[in-house]
Amino acid sequence: MKSIIFLFYLPFLIGFNLSSTDNFEIENSKLIWQKVYETELTNEQLKERIKSSGNFKNLELNKDRIIAEITNLSIDYKGYGSSEMSTPIYVARNNLNSFVQIEFKENRYRVTIKNIKLTQKYEDALSNQGEMTDIEVFALKKRNTEFKSSFLKKTSKIINFTFEKITEFKVKDKEKW
Repeated sequence: MKSIIFLFYLPFLIGFNLSSTDNFEIENSKLIWQKVYETELTNEQLKERIKSSGNFKNLELNKDRIIAEITNLSIDYKGYGSSEMSTPIYVARNNLNSFVQIEFKENRYRVTIKNIKLTQKYEDALSNQGEMTDIEVFALKKRNTEFKSSFLKKTSKIINFTFEKITEFKVKDKEKW
């Protein structure tokens, strides 16, 4: 009887584990965020949108990719629909810094964000302003081989929302002045 129940729930368990990482992956014991977007923009239009967004610093442009940095990005827990009190403290009181690589192919682009660090916004009893912590401290367990369930519950969704907001570039209708 137990095996029948297990077999019944197995597809749901597998589906939950595969879809619950919110574009986060573990690569060489480090956390990365990666997403592929479909686009109607040309590579040149896309590069121009990325440069003019103001979200990326120290851009290096090549024919088929851009390498850049994200510095002091505010984590948009309010835009996600959360309040400061219901958001984990290490999310609400930190900004993000990271390395970004955007690769182009015909009608799509892939964004990879790695070396994600949390930077303390202000001094409190637990840490000093500007103090940096690798996100793996909060996100991974078992020698950085598995996700912490607490990270997957809300934090990954909030950070995923924040990253998607700055990396999705759409075709705009004619702009009105």
